[in-house]
Amino acid sequence: MKLAPRFLFSFLVLGLISSNSFLYAQETPSLRIYSSNGVKGVLEDLQSDIERAIETTLSFEFSTSRTLADKVSMGELFDIVILTPALIDELAELEKIDIKARYRFAQVGVGVGSREGVPMKSVETLNDLRETLLGAESIAYGANGQSRRTNEASFSALGVTAEVREKSRLTGPGEGPGLVAEGEVELVLTLVSELIRAPGVQFLGALPSELQRYIQFEAALGIATKNSAKGREFIDFLSSPDFHDVLKDHGLDPISQ
Repeated sequence: MKLAPRFLFSFLVLGLISSNSFLYAQETPSLRIYSSNGVKGVLEDLQSDIERAIETTLSFEFSTSRTLADKVSMGELFDIVILTPALIDELAELEKIDIKARYRFAQVGVGVGSREGVPMKSVETLNDLRETLLGAESIAYGANGQSRRTNEASFSALGVTAEVREKSRLTGPGEGPGLVAEGEVELVLTLVSELIRAPGVQFLGALPSELQRYIQFEAALGIATKNSAKGREFIDFLSSPDFHDVLKDHGLDPISQ
């Protein structure tokens, strides 16, 4: 069958576009990154900037550090993991990561938030926090992880465990700020990075220093990655001064090494 000239031209143009798209996809490898929820906000905000800087597309999966570490240990494929240092150590023992390509870059504490627009309560001192907790009608905090341990240790230190337990709601990952914004609970205690910029939530402050326990985050390159060069560029980006400035805006403290 003989094609008319205009149809032949269209066919050739479409073929050229498809060919270029295929070549571009081959030339632009993607990094699959498993990351803790604690740094979700900053990575989502900077995703396009990082992609331009390292000329690579990024595919994130966010969850709790424990959940992601379990997936990796079961054989799920990944290029980069961002977890707590203890879980990175676990994966190193299982030979899932390159121990020479790991970088601890940030830490975050636990803070308190309430619904935007309501009168702000103080949590600056131990007594302030105690009175705020006792005066709240309802409180939400995470059901799992280090933040739960920090919160419950704080309640115990303040002598309010029984009172808080009666009006508390244990939440799933990242759920607490939304419950406060919707007016379902009065206070939420969770990672500062999950409170800063959360829609409908006002940040009351971090826990007093006497109670604070920081959660650190570390990035590591997968031992089986096929994109090790780009993976190392991603990890190098995490050490840049510009990235450190953005970390602070999201309630995270940079760790310099």
